[in-house]
Amino acid sequence: MTRRRSGTTVHGVPTPFPQPVIMRVAPRPLAAPTVRSSAMLLLNEELARARMREYEAVAAEARLGARVHAVHKWQRRAERAAQRASLAAAQIL
Repeated sequence: MTRRRSGTTVHGVPTPFPQPVIMRVAPRPLAAPTVRSSAMLLLNEELARARMREYEAVAAEARLGARVHAVHKWQRRAERAAQRASLAAAQIL
């Protein structure tokens, strides 16, 4: 049996090269409907601003929580260091 590859001949007859498959994609629909009035545009902008204010408030609250957690952590470390220092001073005396 003769092994057959693209572009080689089998019994003297050339075989065609495979043609690349072209995928056709339908045109994309618009992401958002067209804004038809300046009032709608202003409403959309105000909604976006309100969402951003909300996200910023959540982020600020998260930052505050992280700062409080860090303060408590450093306070515990300082208390432990003070306790170790007092124990070390007691052993010296």
